[in-house]
Amino acid sequence: MSERWLEPVAASALHIARDALLELWQGRGQGVDPLDALIFIAVIHGNVDTATSGLDEQIAYGALDQPPPDALRRPISMKRIADSLGLPFETVRRRLQRAAADGHVEISAQGVVAPERYFRSEANREVVVAIDATAERTWRRLDAVGFFERHPLPSPVQVPAEHPYRAVARFSMAYALRLGGELRALCGDYVDLMLVLNMTRHNTERVGDARTPATPDGSPLIADAEKTPATIAALSRASRIPFETTRRRLHRLAERGVCREANGGYLVPADAFALVVHDLAASNAMNLFRLYRNCAQVGAVAGWTARAPVAAGPT
Repeated sequence: MSERWLEPVAASALHIARDALLELWQGRGQGVDPLDALIFIAVIHGNVDTATSGLDEQIAYGALDQPPPDALRRPISMKRIADSLGLPFETVRRRLQRAAADGHVEISAQGVVAPERYFRSEANREVVVAIDATAERTWRRLDAVGFFERHPLPSPVQVPAEHPYRAVARFSMAYALRLGGELRALCGDYVDLMLVLNMTRHNTERVGDARTPATPDGSPLIADAEKTPATIAALSRASRIPFETTRRRLHRLAERGVCREANGGYLVPADAFALVVHDLAASNAMNLFRLYRNCAQVGAVAGWTARAPVAAGPT
């Protein structure tokens, strides 16, 4: 199958989006289970999606000290969370009960709510600032490969007095849920997706963001010979999944052709990726543009432009 229609900038955007998704999903601290983080993101998004549906509301509740108040938060049912993430209900229920015991959420007959008091904590402020930093780094990387030449961003509706950290965090969470849902459908479930994303990151760790059509058929995809295989132990550590669980899942992914063994590790082969890359590249470009269009309209991009680049975040 030829990938001539995949432009280098689209391949670069997929590579960059992979890193952004992993940072948004896993970068909440080494002590946070990635699946817990994913469920918590779904709770927050469900609570405030209606209250922040317009740009005016995003700006009004955009500053670090202006989270949406409890009166505007709407409970979301555990079943809805489980269905939206494709997770077993019991898994969601058990993990949310643990989050409630830690004071991060409140559970009632109406559903689950992450209360305003949590968003005024120092721990949450640090998370929100880190998400903004991830969004900024991703914007700079996309800009460097010419993504915004193909997808120009609008001028801000207004430049707020304070940087819209929380608006950026909400836009980023919505992006992570959209892209994660599409990728999960390709991998099977979120645990498999976590392994595949970390595998591709390890496979391409020696390759920069730029892509050039170097293969005979004009494909900008990275050739398998250029990839670094990821060991089971490395993937277990990166994904925070037990070694034996990682081994079993990698074996099943290899049987389905999603990855293959190579030189004592695993890699995602270019021919497997080529089967889905066209639709994935188009969807990813749309999702990235939606994310940064929103960030531009609330003044976040103007704020990033005016300051020095941020350092790399957790991996």
